[in-house]
Amino acid sequence: MSEEIKKILNMVAEGKLNPEEAERLISALKDIQEKAKFLKVRIFGKDRENPRIKVDIPITALKLFLKLGSTFQGLAPEGFKMNIKGKDFSLDDFTPEMIDKILDEIDKNGRFTLVEVDDAEKNERVEVYIE
Repeated sequence: MSEEIKKILNMVAEGKLNPEEAERLISALKDIQEKAKFLKVRIFGKDRENPRIKVDIPITALKLFLKLGSTFQGLAPEGFKMNIKGKDFSLDDFTPEMIDKILDEIDKNGRFTLVEVDDAEKNERVEVYIE
């Protein structure tokens, strides 16, 4: 049970909310959580079922950073490019508008894969996607 739902239930127990109000709040909370999109990074070792490393970054946070003028500059080596659907991009190329286009595609297809890498020598797999 999420912390938010616990807080809502405590408010019912304290008499601050009636059950109908709590039901509406919980329903709205679930709707918001279902619509949330995240940039997800997964690194798998020998166990391909459970990732060794899991990172989830809310897309709203990425958009906020972009709108505030922050970029991903300096996080990747100079000249680093990603190939997405046959087109090369540097991390500096991403704009809020581009993220909106990607989110539109996610709404249609459910997932947008940015990178998938298998390293047979190290028996590792890296996945970067938006879902």
